[in-house]
Amino acid sequence: MLKLKQNYASLESSADNLYEMTEEDIARMHQTLLEMYDDLFAVCEKYEIKMIAGGGTSLGAVRHKGFIPWDDDMDLNMPRDDYEKLIKIFEKELGDRYVMLAPGYKGGANCFLMRIMKKGTTLLNMIDEKSPYPTGIYIDITPIDYAPENRLILQLKGITADLLRFVSYSVYWKQYRSESLKEFMMNSQGKTYYKLRMTTGTIFSFWSAERWFAIFDKFIRSKKTNHITIAAGREKYRGAYYPLDVFYPPKLVPFEDRKMYIVNKEDIYMSRLYGDYMKIPDKGKREKHLCLKLNFENDLH
Repeated sequence: MLKLKQNYASLESSADNLYEMTEEDIARMHQTLLEMYDDLFAVCEKYEIKMIAGGGTSLGAVRHKGFIPWDDDMDLNMPRDDYEKLIKIFEKELGDRYVMLAPGYKGGANCFLMRIMKKGTTLLNMIDEKSPYPTGIYIDITPIDYAPENRLILQLKGITADLLRFVSYSVYWKQYRSESLKEFMMNSQGKTYYKLRMTTGTIFSFWSAERWFAIFDKFIRSKKTNHITIAAGREKYRGAYYPLDVFYPPKLVPFEDRKMYIVNKEDIYMSRLYGDYMKIPDKGKREKHLCLKLNFENDLH
């Protein structure tokens, strides 16, 4: 199935209200995200919370010792206990500068994972065009959960988790239906995927997207075992299934001019995600960065 953001580079669409980030925008995005990271890192160190680089941020740390030059976001993973601790202390420590959205959180959720947004900024994506939630520049934080070791239980739980994840976001697409997203997808090779999302969203709209996000988040939790998963990550439940020692203990590496935690055995993690992860992709295969609005503190695009 088409993964929207990952396939921006190959989509052809007639949507004319999209803004494509420039190299200058991406440089400013990196600076903004680093400032946010510094604030989060300081609070996490204070409370002994571990933020571990995930996805493209982890790849950037390993391959570039910082951001992937053309990347426009920051993805972090966090052990479930630390994830819950951050939710509890967020308002006290960071609420003056940031907004948190997370499944089951009092502020609501616009996704099946935690999103921390900087106040006074705007990053409006197509999916969130009609959403009532804040749309600031954000960092995604994904919980790391224990996972079953029995293979049959793992398969059953993984399939159910992936279905709940698909349902929850499909209901969000339907509940806050974006005309810009519809135009973009219907005029590209994403037409079938869009129709599937909207049909699924219609069928399961007897509950709100926010409730479905909370159901998914509760379902993916498990008792302590010797394996973990990142069910809300890009590889979903079974694709992100690892022995504990792949992730723990995390280690500090250089990231830009500061430090960032990455997984303990980065070669296993990176190879699973990207194959030959040290190879630089051709320019034509890199993601495009499209949005409806971008605002670096009153500097609107």
